[in-house]
Amino acid sequence: MLTHAFYLDLCLQCAWKEQLKTLPNPAVAALVLDKNGMILSLESHKECGKPHAEVLALQKAYAALSGNNAILSLKDSEAIHSYLLKNAIPTFKDITLYVTLEPCSSNKKGKTPSCAALLKALKPKCVVIGAQDCNESAKGGAQELLDSGIIVLKAWEVESLQECHQKAKALLLPFRALQTQGKFMLFKYASRLDGSIDGGQISTKGAQSLMHDYRTKADVLLISGESVRADNPRLDTRFATLAQRNPNVAILTHQKDFPKTAPLFTIPNRKVEILHSLEQVESLRGFIFCEGGARFFNALQNFIDLVLVILNPSLKKDSNLRMSLDASFHLLHSAQIAEDIFLWLAKNKFIFWDITKRAK
Repeated sequence: MLTHAFYLDLCLQCAWKEQLKTLPNPAVAALVLDKNGMILSLESHKECGKPHAEVLALQKAYAALSGNNAILSLKDSEAIHSYLLKNAIPTFKDITLYVTLEPCSSNKKGKTPSCAALLKALKPKCVVIGAQDCNESAKGGAQELLDSGIIVLKAWEVESLQECHQKAKALLLPFRALQTQGKFMLFKYASRLDGSIDGGQISTKGAQSLMHDYRTKADVLLISGESVRADNPRLDTRFATLAQRNPNVAILTHQKDFPKTAPLFTIPNRKVEILHSLEQVESLRGFIFCEGGARFFNALQNFIDLVLVILNPSLKKDSNLRMSLDASFHLLHSAQIAEDIFLWLAKNKFIFWDITKRAK
């Protein structure tokens, strides 16, 4: 017999595929199970302002249960909510909904309607939740569902679901950092199996496109002056699958009169700052996306919340440049993207488990 942990884990795997692309919203996924244990839908939130995972999962599940696919043409969250409220009661009375994050409460004010309010009306049999929402304006959805007579299983209160709960919290690290610190710093680098990082493009086009998607969500791209001089980059989003938006750039360098000759300076609708101190780095806010090598990592390591390593299955025998570091990490998640392996790493468990208690 498959367990609640199995279905929550499916949701977590699904949600990680959208990590960072949903910022400033959290990455969330939801799954709907019918009364016979059949999976009707598994969906994830795609971008801020678009339908939440629960709404997408209910939309697809309703089409499966009713045989009416008209609802699948709806893209707007309010339209899907309205359609379900008009047509779906009591379609969901025997279903179980799994979701990685507590559904947003009726008190929520934002671009999309409250998921808890929708669920209260649809009255599913049971809702299983991976982690609590830390957003003051959206939390409390679990209690709302309980008060309406829906069975709610909170992973943090169930002994057999503690591992799922910790994984659900790990998924929320970027969101929690933005909520509690006002900033989230990701450090990314790509290497081959032997650790080599020179010799041009390392990762596949699929990984490169995903990095450009992440750039569209970044408030600041932080790069070293050394990298600018060596790579002469554009730092744009030309390979993104999401709506292209070129983020602002900050360059950390000791060089006082840094030359503004790199192509990145010619990209329209962006601000480029030249920083000369870590105090200036510390003042940056929002999603800060860092790219660089070992020296840059060492300089920034006290500010980094999450590390993304892209490992390409290749070797380069004549390489002279490798990522030489003394560091250890906690693996939060791994995934294969095209031929590359993505490793999502936290510097240590302390930051990972409770970012609100992060050491200064």
